[in-house]
Amino acid sequence: MNKLVRDIGLFAVAPVVILGALVAWMFAATTASCTNGITAQLASPDNQFKAVVFVRSCNNAPGFSSNISILAKDGMLADGPGNLFATEGHPEQLGIKVTWQNIDKERLQLNVASQNRGALIQADPVWSANPNITATYQLGTLPLKSGH
Repeated sequence: MNKLVRDIGLFAVAPVVILGALVAWMFAATTASCTNGITAQLASPDNQFKAVVFVRSCNNAPGFSSNISILAKDGMLADGPGNLFATEGHPEQLGIKVTWQNIDKERLQLNVASQNRGALIQADPVWSANPNITATYQLGTLPLKSGH
């Protein structure tokens, strides 16, 4: 009798365990795995914020994307795309430069410029976390560095 219960249990439980493992493996294999690499950081004039320029690469998409996030001065870059700007291409290949500007005592502006232009993914004119921080974009307009 014990052998019969064991055999029935084995044939009932084993397929469920195998199916569960297969589903978990398929989910892990199809989940996008991305990495972010910071290429530049620039503190705002009031030193309350920082602009972080970073390259994002995902294993299920060819190439790179250039991203910019604005963070609190002690903030950590999240594992995701930029919260302000994203374009196809590597930041160094595009020649992305960022500068801060005081508009008045309450408002800041981040100016984003590049030598080359990638396919635009996101370019928000206002940072969603703080409407007193705006952004301008001049993409593909910087003069090339000598030797390029």
